[in-house]
Amino acid sequence: MQGKMVEKDELLAMLTEIYDQLEELENVLESNLSGLRQDWYYEQSEKLEVCESRLEAIEEGMTVIRSEADNIEDAKRSAAMKLELGF
Repeated sequence: MQGKMVEKDELLAMLTEIYDQLEELENVLESNLSGLRQDWYYEQSEKLEVCESRLEAIEEGMTVIRSEADNIEDAKRSAAMKLELGF
């Protein structure tokens, strides 16, 4: 009977030690993952800023192109009106 109690105590001690190690591991993993999440967030933020600046440059270019196209269209209309007035 005494042998079984010793085995139970040893088993309980081993399980307690395993539990403590698992808690420590959980804390370490949470700490590391938190750092990784923060790093990933900053990386994605930087990538979005680069995309935003590229998109703004494209939009500015499109505005210039539209303005030039409008000017060309106005010039064509003006030339067409001069021809009509000439008749």
